[in-house]
Amino acid sequence: MNRSRQSAPITADPSDLGFVDRQIALRQIVDDLRKLRGGAPDDFGRSPALDRLLCVISASVIPIAKADDVDWEIILMELLDLRATMTRLATGVAETSH
Repeated sequence: MNRSRQSAPITADPSDLGFVDRQIALRQIVDDLRKLRGGAPDDFGRSPALDRLLCVISASVIPIAKADDVDWEIILMELLDLRATMTRLATGVAETSH
């Protein structure tokens, strides 16, 4: 079975994920962000900074997956927050009040 295309289960405690599942989770989040990038309004999703960030994360999957549990959780939560924000932007749910 090709595990690279599977979604890694995100458990209640992300530090419970093993090394391989961490890699799968990171790749899935990066793939999701790349897909969402095109649906974001005002070219936010197509920014050079986001492109660079996704390249850096993709190139750093192994070191990130090897991070200690505290750092891993911080990185994972930040990426999940970014994905949630991009999802809201892509679906038009995010509104700014000025």
